[in-house]
Amino acid sequence: MTNDRKLIWVDRFQTRLLYRIGVYLAIYLLCLANLLFIWRLLVEGPGNPIDQFLRVLSDFAPAFMGLAILLPIVAYDALRFSHRLVGPLVRFRRAMEEIAQGEAVRPMKLREGDFLIDMRDEFNKMLEELQKRGVPVLRALDDEGKQSA
Repeated sequence: MTNDRKLIWVDRFQTRLLYRIGVYLAIYLLCLANLLFIWRLLVEGPGNPIDQFLRVLSDFAPAFMGLAILLPIVAYDALRFSHRLVGPLVRFRRAMEEIAQGEAVRPMKLREGDFLIDMRDEFNKMLEELQKRGVPVLRALDDEGKQSA
């Protein structure tokens, strides 16, 4: 496994995160539209509420469209940001599954900017200690620095 991971959508946590962002944005837009509508009612006084609401939507359409345009950018950024946490967690999970199945693993390597660097260091210390105690958990490297089968 290389350190140059290309996938950024690697876990259902990221799906849930994007769903929550979408729900929060929808709630925000609903509240904003209603607050602007209430403001319109207070400023103009009683009138045709449907007409007043449609005018609020029309008057603030550029702001609503701007938020709609920003949504994919925010979602993509949240996905990439979450990958810095979720990606290492997926790698730790795989390594633990391999150890549980009796397979040897290589010391954990993470990319620059990934979260859980401290956890990586502790995990690697644990592997070294287990190896010192006679538990074969570390996979040997061949002469070219690649893991052997």
